[in-house]
Amino acid sequence: MYHQGCCRPNMLSFSTIICALSVVSMMMMLGRAAAFSFSHQHHLPRFTTPKVVSFLSASSSSLDGLPTISSGDSPFPPLYGKTLVSIQDVITAQQSSTQQTTNTNNNDPKVIFIDASWYHRPDPTTNQFRNPSTEYTQGPRLPSARYIDIDSVATTHELFPQDNPNNLPHMFPPPSLFGVAMDAYNIRNEDHVVIYAKRGAVFTPRMWFLFVSMGHDENRVHLMQGSLEDYIVEVGESGGVEVHSLADGGSSEEGEIYYEEEYMEYFDDGVLDVKRLYNAYSKLTPRYKVSVSQASHICDKEEVLDAINSNLTSMESNSNYNDTIILDTRGSSYAKGHMPSAIHLPYAQLVDPNNSLILKPTSEIKQMLDDRGVDYLNPNKKLILTCGSGVSVCHGYLALKQLGREMSNENTRIYDGSWTEWREYPDLPKVTSS
Repeated sequence: MYHQGCCRPNMLSFSTIICALSVVSMMMMLGRAAAFSFSHQHHLPRFTTPKVVSFLSASSSSLDGLPTISSGDSPFPPLYGKTLVSIQDVITAQQSSTQQTTNTNNNDPKVIFIDASWYHRPDPTTNQFRNPSTEYTQGPRLPSARYIDIDSVATTHELFPQDNPNNLPHMFPPPSLFGVAMDAYNIRNEDHVVIYAKRGAVFTPRMWFLFVSMGHDENRVHLMQGSLEDYIVEVGESGGVEVHSLADGGSSEEGEIYYEEEYMEYFDDGVLDVKRLYNAYSKLTPRYKVSVSQASHICDKEEVLDAINSNLTSMESNSNYNDTIILDTRGSSYAKGHMPSAIHLPYAQLVDPNNSLILKPTSEIKQMLDDRGVDYLNPNKKLILTCGSGVSVCHGYLALKQLGREMSNENTRIYDGSWTEWREYPDLPKVTSS
């Protein structure tokens, strides 16, 4: 007979084992029932979109026990500290990434894909403008990718009429809006952000600079070199990935969800309604911590005018012409009108002529700047970059960074309003072709 206080470690009755197993079995059944009830009562959001590029090989499973990282550490060495990353870098990092699809409570750093497709001209084959949000929704896309629209996560006239009275397009957002949007997208300060786009898009550097200007750790903001289509080709050749599609017999229940239930009402097939979100959350403190009081490296027309006047004064006195270097990254529209003393540095010449999502080698970019007499390595020489509407200008900023310029908020600036704003003021100086 077994008495309380006696020790019989090597012997358990058969009935005791059966009892324990029955309890465990009952608990598992109750857990499954509760989970089923919760998911159906709360209608957890699922993408109904058809195509997702996802890893299926055993090597792509998440790693257990990844440590919580501090600043400067990263479980993704192929990415950390690299602005431009190859497709293979992205594949390697994704294979070691923590589970991104459904585990929204995991606080470990993640690799977050951002679809930054954005088109400023009609498709040359159809003469129609492509809709990047529709293309994102329909797929294919990278695993758990977020679609961010630079025209929505912006200082729009509709949300901020006092800050954007002239209704200028895609002005950089206030930190409050950016922080709220990051919470909705379930992006955290410690996450690695990999920006990509579909073939035909050009301006991924603008999305990269958005994160940089908002203070996201630059070591964790990356531009994939090549398009989504290039990625699909490369991973298809190496094996381990497939493109799922409803047409192939898949189910919408297999779609991914990356945002928390709190934000589900602000998404429509993964596309965020920024206006409704901000109106609901603008008075709350975001979980994402924006480290700047306003977008960094951004200047207004008054600062540009001061630089131009200083340059003109220097030129008239035969002293150091171009106290401030102004680089204009537009294409052919530069010849129709530009700011006095501005140097033309077309963004299209900074990228591979056969793939606009790949930056040219630094040796070629260096030659372009040397030919134009740009003293880009001198940190005491102020540079202001401008373009048509504050988008292609980010190609210029990226090129300077890749060349090793020592950037500061004071010595390297982007004119947010650019020519779209400048041309509307008759009193501002201009050089025109007529």
